[in-house]
Amino acid sequence: MKVKVICLGRSAKEIDTETGATVEQAIKVAGFPEETSYNRQVNGHPAFDSDILQAGDILTLVPQVKGGR
Repeated sequence: MKVKVICLGRSAKEIDTETGATVEQAIKVAGFPEETSYNRQVNGHPAFDSDILQAGDILTLVPQVKGGR
């Protein structure tokens, strides 16, 4: 199934995943760094790594901002 993965500040990729793939699996298939902390959203709603994706979903990864005072 096709899923679009958008990583803000990096790029967007349309990937092929197995039916029943999780958010975590989609991040790996898309090739974005796993060690980076992301806020995850599926179709604009907060998501967890274990959430199951459906064909046509849009997974948005928002890197967490660190630093400052």
